[in-house]
Amino acid sequence: NICSIYHVAQGDFEGAFDAGRGSGRFRFAPNPAFVAALQKTGRQLSADDVLRLAIHDVTQEFIASIEKAGYKDVAIEDLVKMRIHGVDADYIAGLRKAGYDNLPVEDLIKTRIHGATPQYVVELRNAGYTNLSIDDVVKTRIHGATPAFAQDVKAAGLGSPSVDDLVKMRIHGVTPDLIREMRARGFKDLSIDDLVGMRIHGVSPEFIKEVEGLGYPNPRMDDLVKMRIHGVTASYIKELASLGYTKLSIDDLV
Repeated sequence: NICSIYHVAQGDFEGAFDAGRGSGRFRFAPNPAFVAALQKTGRQLSADDVLRLAIHDVTQEFIASIEKAGYKDVAIEDLVKMRIHGVDADYIAGLRKAGYDNLPVEDLIKTRIHGATPQYVVELRNAGYTNLSIDDVVKTRIHGATPAFAQDVKAAGLGSPSVDDLVKMRIHGVTPDLIREMRARGFKDLSIDDLVGMRIHGVSPEFIKEVEGLGYPNPRMDDLVKMRIHGVTASYIKELASLGYTKLSIDDLV
């Protein structure tokens, strides 16, 4: 946006465009009034700083709106980051209305980068997740532990897990479909830690089906985890059987 640069600087431009692609040269001349206004606030600006502010359209109006929102003396680097990621006065007001007041600039930017917006906070609250720290809100976005995921987990029969549990489930691939499949196989009382443990150690529905097909009906989850930890596979059980060791207990197999 060439026009907006004149709030910060002026320059001569020459070049050519063809089919949406262009090249050329410019002469950059900082706007003395803009530089003087920022220097009055105690900021020392290099030529590179002014060029960066111009490129990202960090105008006096933008800086004034950020200050009016309660953020005085924001560093040049942070002003540029705020502009790049869309942290403006309206966004700050939205987070404040959602209950997150006086957040550090770093947190404001972090929420924007990860999509932890005021609207998202409302969605979390509607799903029953209130009074969360901003780090918890951001964490749910990073790992996909969204309100929709929480509702799916609840519908699968696991009640209302905490944010930490939701994140843990997402990290280890405990999905609502897996929960439903395990319940259909008779594992109706598995805790979140049980489900996470089976995923960590590779106790899949397919593995359970193999074990049951080899004469071990209704195995306990802790036995299945032990088998996986110690390498007791279907082929291992079959190999022992071929050597005459049949109908061994799971403890003996382990």
